[in-house]
Amino acid sequence: MINRSFNKGMSLAEVVVAATVITVFVGALVGVYNLHMKVVFGGAKNVKAVFLAEEGLEAVKYLRNISWSTNIASLSTNTDYYLAWQNGKWESTTNNLYIDGLFERKFRLEPVSRNSQSDIVSSGGTTDPNILKLIVTVSWSDASATTTRAVSTYITNLFDN
Repeated sequence: MINRSFNKGMSLAEVVVAATVITVFVGALVGVYNLHMKVVFGGAKNVKAVFLAEEGLEAVKYLRNISWSTNIASLSTNTDYYLAWQNGKWESTTNNLYIDGLFERKFRLEPVSRNSQSDIVSSGGTTDPNILKLIVTVSWSDASATTTRAVSTYITNLFDN
């Protein structure tokens, strides 16, 4: 007669190994999910910062269009200014304003010099009072680091106003 003995259950060691494998797998899934969410929300902040910077460029152009002499030429160069939407229009201010309690948007105007061929030069030349370099910067804190996005362009006294 043949003696067939089948083990009809799991030993304690098999249960522990299976539980460990499942725990490691679930832990890895949670880690991947957390990283995914961090990347998604970080990307949204980057996109919003770029939009805010572009909006800053357009707001300063609006101020230029209204009156170069009042809104642009009266500002000091190489000084940080902030944009405020008040009474249905844009205004520049020296008071630091946070957008959504997170984003800091500021702009700076820098003088522009031209050489004898009227080309813009980074050094030397003669300062052109009717053109300024505009730099809009948006910064925000995320965990223990600060992220910054900046855009720049030149603005001119387009309407001679």
